[in-house]
Amino acid sequence: MKIVFAKPCWDYPKGPSESTYNRVWPPLELANCASIARRAGHEVEIVDGQALGLPPDELARKASSANLVLLTSTGLDRWQCPYNDAAPFVAAARALKKAGKKLFITGFHGTVSPTGVLAATGADAVIRGEPEGAMSEIAAGKDPSEIAGLSYMRSGRMCHNGERAPYDLTKLPIPAFELFDLTRYLYEILGGNLLLFEAARGCPYNCTFCSKVMYGKGLRKKTADQVIAEIDYALARTPVRTAYFMDLEFTVARELAEAVSRHLISRGSPIAWCCQTRADNVDEDLLKLMKLAGCRLIHVGVESGSEQILASSGKATTKDDVTSGVRAIEAAGMETLAFFMFGLPGETDENREETIRFAIELEPTYASFHFATPYPGSELFQESRFEVAMDLSFPLVPRGEDIEVLKSWVARATRRFYLRPSYILRHMRKGGLSHWGRQARLFLSYLR
Repeated sequence: MKIVFAKPCWDYPKGPSESTYNRVWPPLELANCASIARRAGHEVEIVDGQALGLPPDELARKASSANLVLLTSTGLDRWQCPYNDAAPFVAAARALKKAGKKLFITGFHGTVSPTGVLAATGADAVIRGEPEGAMSEIAAGKDPSEIAGLSYMRSGRMCHNGERAPYDLTKLPIPAFELFDLTRYLYEILGGNLLLFEAARGCPYNCTFCSKVMYGKGLRKKTADQVIAEIDYALARTPVRTAYFMDLEFTVARELAEAVSRHLISRGSPIAWCCQTRADNVDEDLLKLMKLAGCRLIHVGVESGSEQILASSGKATTKDDVTSGVRAIEAAGMETLAFFMFGLPGETDENREETIRFAIELEPTYASFHFATPYPGSELFQESRFEVAMDLSFPLVPRGEDIEVLKSWVARATRRFYLRPSYILRHMRKGGLSHWGRQARLFLSYLR
């Protein structure tokens, strides 16, 4: 059987209803599924409509040889911050069904609203949650009625099988990295020929604004040998030059972070890479090791400059923790990208001013400002008493908030951070006016 693993195309760098970038990053979960299907003897292909810029009909044409298509509504890099606008995904699914394809859906949207996705797309089935376990059974030829975590249509009736247990990541084969055309992937800060790696899945923390419905509860880890084998495979089979370890909290699994770093050092630190973690989960020894291994950038979720809002959002960190962590990262010779958001419950205009002042005082290499989105599955969504709309467009802000007001705060914060003479001079000294200009254009695109 020929199985095509597909991803639709969204507006780049971001759509009108998005608060985060629609980056052109490889859909790692599809490479996992392709490897599982190939191991079972199937012919496989990945068609990334985002990387190729394919409209829905062209995506369907590219998948014309498939007996089955698995279409994702959110790549693994968007499991935490899924697209607010499901229209490109729905259009791609309808085009595939119009072309007569047997269609299975994976991703955030089908997980939180399987009935809505089945109705909107006409798909044959939806995989709720992470796709790899169900893909193993689909590839083995099991009937949909026997596959846990699957929702499907049968005789005109919606059927929802019981929940699936979290997948044992140590059972994953090496992702089919070579199916990606890496020349089409980049992270604007690090560069091109980008791959994503994953050492662990999930997060042990309980921030109210975070939805973890795609990850399951707790933290699951691969073995160090397994991650090292994936890195070596990618280095041998692909032209990878940059990488992002997509763990929600890369350094919380410290032994894995250390093992990965030591192995990369032993290979001569062949790639420039980045990760994301909490500022209170780093220390001098670990950071020095990561720097030697080629880590150039660490993403840190700061969220707010108000201690009150940090406490009420379940962040379980303080401004002093953040400051110490960011200072330690930069002292080790790496750059920082700090994320801030406006619109958390109880936040006032003074709290928002505190956030802007803290961003300027913290002085990360880059700052990214967003408005809070009550994603289904998060405590913020439950507190706001939303329901998932049948058109699959998620609520943008908690009840009582004005999206235009929050957008104005995002724009104000972005201008005040990036257009400071001190910031411009610092980046000119570092890499010249062109370096500052590239980064300023990247982040000022949020103001569109």
